[in-house]
Amino acid sequence: MNIITLKDISNERIKRIKEIVKFHYDLELTDEDIKTMDKMLTRINTQSTLHDQRIINNFVTQEIRKNLLKYRDKIGSINYERILMDKLIFHFLSYADNCYDFGIPIASISLCRTALEAGLRERLAEVMAKKESTNASKIPKLMWKYMRDLQKDDLTKLISKAKKERIIKNEFEKIFQNLKFKTDESRRILDKFIHGDMVWITDFVSDREDTRVIGAQNILDEKKIIMISAIDKIAVEVLKGTTKIAEILYFKNNFKNL
Repeated sequence: MNIITLKDISNERIKRIKEIVKFHYDLELTDEDIKTMDKMLTRINTQSTLHDQRIINNFVTQEIRKNLLKYRDKIGSINYERILMDKLIFHFLSYADNCYDFGIPIASISLCRTALEAGLRERLAEVMAKKESTNASKIPKLMWKYMRDLQKDDLTKLISKAKKERIIKNEFEKIFQNLKFKTDESRRILDKFIHGDMVWITDFVSDREDTRVIGAQNILDEKKIIMISAIDKIAVEVLKGTTKIAEILYFKNNFKNL
């Protein structure tokens, strides 16, 4: 029988991870933080660069989730978990987190877009159903009727209707304002990334920073590297924004004193 001994993560790799998360995500980690995360994640090849990236990604998503955890302490873990398990936006947001943790940022962006649309449809249906009836037993059927009515509405229309119902104000514009590009609204930017529009994405990045790739074989190779790097950065921003919208829909407005 072969026995695999998992070695402790080296000091060199710990230092590298700390430098990366500080530079890219402005997170301060201790050696023990990294050692604990390293042991939590299943690994076979302890020298794998992808394993180190998974450690980094998990710290990033942990940091993003922190803002929601304060509600668990205030309303109790049972009520908190009930909301997370019951509402669609948290289902898809959880999938998006997992995709980023496993190094699939493009899937994370796509699932965040799904989370926003599904979350707004469900919340709108819930609010409209409760306006029509105070009978709790009738709410699910009414919600289903309104969700059918909202089925064909895209994100732009859903946001507009959510504003009319006073579910949100201008949070979408404020939260995703850093994603605006030229004449495009931030919600359309998500489509460009989801569809892998390389020309648009590289223009988006070049408009914001002086990006150069050392060692690229040719211009096409350089643009692909820029696109992949941009997708990771945007995935983090979109995860942050989607988490904030989820908080507004189901926590912040309902627990304003927290």
